[in-house]
Amino acid sequence: MNVKSCIAALSLCLLPLCSQAGIIYEWRALNNETPLGITLALEFDQGTVDSGSFSFAINEDDYFAGNGAAGGLLALRYTFPGASEAMNYSAQGGFGSGFGTLEIDLAFEQGGFLSGYIHANDSHHHFVMSSHERIFTVLDANSDEGMPSAECGWTLGIDCSGASGHLRRADIPEPGSLALLGAGLLAAAGMRRKAGK
Repeated sequence: MNVKSCIAALSLCLLPLCSQAGIIYEWRALNNETPLGITLALEFDQGTVDSGSFSFAINEDDYFAGNGAAGGLLALRYTFPGASEAMNYSAQGGFGSGFGTLEIDLAFEQGGFLSGYIHANDSHHHFVMSSHERIFTVLDANSDEGMPSAECGWTLGIDCSGASGHLRRADIPEPGSLALLGAGLLAAAGMRRKAGK
């Protein structure tokens, strides 16, 4: 396999990341505190990310007044193990339930990280998280249906708080992934050199 083939294969692998409508930031847990297993993804348009920050606040009254959509936030999706229905927010229609509360004050940091504060409540699930620098901590989370699969919630009488993690761009590989890719390319180049002899 020659170097041109390696580069072409790598380009094809990265193509889906380049063709996304927006820039996605995903939750990556750093500890084993509750709530366990949550997922969170926020999608922003390029202009919002380039601006360096994003602030937005709506509540149920805003929905009833017809002001439920955030300009630069294209989508928000939050769920946890065992949830019968995920929390979904989109710029076009607001929350899937039709109303809720969303307070966001975020900064886009170097290295593809977010920092700041998020409070979201779609009238079925809610979560609140805040960061110290780049590390977010879940201050509170709960659901009308409980969160026993996340090992917390009102049905168990255990607070859903304490989980910490990053909100990081999905299209920026982890350092370990980059190292693995580099090792693979070096191995391919070594095999090519050996085959040439």
